[in-house]
This record gives sequence, C-alpha cells and structure tokens, in this order.
Amino acid sequence: MGRVITAGLLLVAVVAAVWWVWAPQEVTRGQRPPTAVNLAPSIERDLIDQVEAVGTSRSAQAVVLLAEVPGRVARIHFEQGQKVKRGELLVSLDDRNARADLARAEAEYQRALDDFRRGQQLVEKRAISESEVDTFRTSLESARANREAAQANLNDHSIRAPFAGVLGLRQVDGGAYLQTGNPITTLDSQGQIEVDFQVPERFLDKLAVGLAVLASNDAFPDTRFEGSITHLDSRVNSNSRSLTARASLNNPGNTLLPGQFLRITVQLARRPALLVPEQAIITQGAQSYVFTVDKGNQAVRHPVTLGGRRDGWVEITSGLSGQPDVIVNGHSRLGSGQAVNVIDDPEALLPGQRALLNPSSLNPAEETEAKEGAAA
Repeated sequence: MGRVITAGLLLVAVVAAVWWVWAPQEVTRGQRPPTAVNLAPSIERDLIDQVEAVGTSRSAQAVVLLAEVPGRVARIHFEQGQKVKRGELLVSLDDRNARADLARAEAEYQRALDDFRRGQQLVEKRAISESEVDTFRTSLESARANREAAQANLNDHSIRAPFAGVLGLRQVDGGAYLQTGNPITTLDSQGQIEVDFQVPERFLDKLAVGLAVLASNDAFPDTRFEGSITHLDSRVNSNSRSLTARASLNNPGNTLLPGQFLRITVQLARRPALLVPEQAIITQGAQSYVFTVDKGNQAVRHPVTLGGRRDGWVEITSGLSGQPDVIVNGHSRLGSGQAVNVIDDPEALLPGQRALLNPSSLNPAEETEAKEGAAA
C-alpha cells in the first residue's frame, strides 16, 4: 500500500512539472492573432482654402419703373418680357395740359428776355438805372426756370427705359389714371448678375476684391457660374459678426434670373497639404487619430489635427510627418503596439479617392477645393 501511495505522489509531481513547463506556451498560443488591415498612402496635394455662403441673385442694374407725374395712360409701347434699348419709349401719358403749361412758360420767358434786352439798351442811353436792369434780369432768370420746369414736366409724361435690359410684367393698362409713384413695370439688365453674401469676420485677412467666386443653383445642378468679388462693405455687421461682399457673376445665355437662391464658394488661397483617406481617421471625443505600421508589423497610433477636405481625403495639419502609409481598414478596434497583418487590397480606396493618386490626370479647373468655411 505504501508503494502505491508513493507512486501516486510521484505521478502528480510529474504532471505538475509538465504543466509548469508547458503552461506559458499555451498562454502564448491563446493570444489574439494579428489583425488584418489594409494600407493606403498619404499624399501631398494642393488645396484651395474656401469659404461658403448663400445669397440671392440680382441684376447689376435693376429698377422698378414708376410714374413720376400724375396722368392718364395714353399709350403703352412695350410688351411684357420685351428687350429694350436705353431711352426707348415705354409709356405715354396724356400730356395736353403739360404742353399748354410749357407754351405759357415759353411765352413768359420770351417776354422777360425782350424786357431784359430793352433794358440793356436803355441803360446804355442812361434812360433807366442799373437797378431796373437787375429787376429785368431777375425776371428773366425766373422765367427761364419756369420754362425748364415745364419742359421737365412734359418729358416726365413719356416714360423711357433708363438702360438696356428686359422688361417684366406690365402693371398698368391703357386709359388708367396713374398717381405719382405708381409702378409700371420692372427693368433688369442682362449678362452680368450680382450677388451679395455674408462672410464671417474670421476670414477678413484673406478677403480681397478680385477673389474668384463660384455660384450654383439647384435648378442647374451641372452648371457653375464663375465670377469675382467686386466690392467689400466698409463695416462688419455687429449682430452677425460678418462682412457683406458683392460679387459679379457671368451669366451665359442669361440662364440665371434675378431673385434666385445661390450657393456661393469664395476661393481664398491655394496651398500644399498632407492628405490621408477619410476612412483612415478614427475619432474619439474631440481627438482624432490615424494608424501606421512600423517595421515590426505593429500598429502605431498618431493623434492628429485635421484641416480641409478634398475628394474623400482629409488634410492633416499636425501629428503626422513625412508621407507614411496609413491604415484604412481593420483599425476600428486597433490599439497602439498591436500586431497587424497587412493585406494588399486595390479596392481599399473608393474610385473618387484613387483618382487623386495621379495628380497629372487632374484638370485644375475640376479640382474640389478644401472646405474651411461654413454657410454664413
């Protein structure tokens, strides 16, 4: 019996020794296997800093034509939507009384002129005094002013286009009696369209007359209207903390109409930037990270600061040096120092992102600019 017990204890001791030797190797075998990841390069490309805003289109010249004197509409000379030249007659008011007033004013002026000339002859003969001639001169000036006023009143009975453009809807009918200030129609110039928009004050150091502007409207989704800033306001709005800028836009084919809603993009400056695919960014709270892979096939986490965006790529302004490859897939639960297995996958980037890998194939006019601003 004693021998059996001794043999049993010896067996337990052997088993324990074997476990002690092999246990660490079993733990090692149970560790998490390397994470499969895909890499993509970081690249350096130009970005165009821009600010976005909204505005309403308006003609470079636009007026509401109003009756300047009261009178009955004698004749309407235009059609709705008609193109007119500067000075073209649009509406004639009944001007019989105005013509009579002008005739009377003309007669009074002629009488005053004759009196003044006669007085000049008499003063030379010392038949009258200089003060009497001065009275004739004053009467002549008054008569001239009355004649000019009567002429202006007669002219106001003919309403003409102040500049070339397109007329709007007619708001009067023949025979109607108009009071001073009654609207007749609208007149808008063609070709150039203007737009006013608000720019946040933090961009004041970059704003300048002449900066390029792009405008778009949902009615023409495939069209971008090009232009430039022509004027900047002289003061910042204290409520919105923004500055009003005015831009002039090309309007080929008179596509845009006054009053349309426009999305405005102001191109501020072009600069080189380090870009990574947007799927490489991991954000936790207020901090963003990207992962690279070291020579030992271990993940390295880099806290980074983000900048502008372009075609599915994000600018890294700090936290990443050089142009290393970054992990774009498989890093959602990755930790720094964790083993990775890099798998080559040409489809890791989207088609639009892959286009930016070859800058020589890009048309600069078709580049997507960095978005640094927000709609005002």
